[in-house]
Amino acid sequence: MKFNFEDENYIYGVIGKNVKKYRKLKGYTQAQLAEKIDYSLSFVSGLESKKHQTFSLGALWRISLILGVDMYKLCIDEEQEKLKPKFLTYSCTNCDYHTEIPIELIEIVSKVNNLNYQNNDFKPNFICPKCNHELKYKL
Repeated sequence: MKFNFEDENYIYGVIGKNVKKYRKLKGYTQAQLAEKIDYSLSFVSGLESKKHQTFSLGALWRISLILGVDMYKLCIDEEQEKLKPKFLTYSCTNCDYHTEIPIELIEIVSKVNNLNYQNNDFKPNFICPKCNHELKYKL
């Protein structure tokens, strides 16, 4: 079964896929993981399958501890992350200079300046290395 982003069951599929990925990276079989978290093999296989499998936050926490992975990483949809832009284009207000600035840098500068970087009206400005005027986010 395939869930879309708006489906409340979407996160279960993402977590199941990530548990499987990190379990394999750790070198565990489903049976070994089940034993380590003190859950049944059918629980782990259901969690990793494409069918809907509910679980508690406590179970997710135990899994993350055993796999040595932060709990939030089990909730990240890597396919969706790949679709997000990694850079934003900024242009100088004075000269023809333009550059790509990493989203991570924009997020940090926005937090320092208490801005909501996701809102186009509140993107941080930078200084042009060519003429020392403002670099502004270009849509």
